[in-house]
Amino acid sequence: MWLGAAWAQTPDKGGDKPTDRSQAGIVKVVRGDVQVQRQEQKLAAQVGDKLYPGDRVVTAADAAAGITLRDDTLMSLGPKTSFVLEDFKYNESSGEGNVAVRVAKGTLRYVSGLIGKHAPDRQQVATPTATIGIRGTDFIVEVADE
Repeated sequence: MWLGAAWAQTPDKGGDKPTDRSQAGIVKVVRGDVQVQRQEQKLAAQVGDKLYPGDRVVTAADAAAGITLRDDTLMSLGPKTSFVLEDFKYNESSGEGNVAVRVAKGTLRYVSGLIGKHAPDRQQVATPTATIGIRGTDFIVEVADE
């Protein structure tokens, strides 16, 4: 699978990082001002950056980002989006795991990967007003800016 090569070639950058074992995904697309907030750090997102559970990704008014998780889940963030990868666990051998994300504002397009195929009930998207258990494979969440 092509994604394996991308993992091996992705350089580490930035300060304190969790171990690679906890790596959840990778930034695949950056358009405009996109920030990754990890613990107390704010980093300008770049294609190839690793993402970990707990990371917040924020896009500016004219920005967008694309993220691929280790199970091949695809997420696209639209302009003025605040997104947190709350939890991600994935066993590559069994295909089992779980993914939980939170969208505080903005737009998220979510396309399920292998976790969704093996255990659709192990995917969750939270917004300020609702928590959604995912059963489908491709959907869009929009949270209005108040």
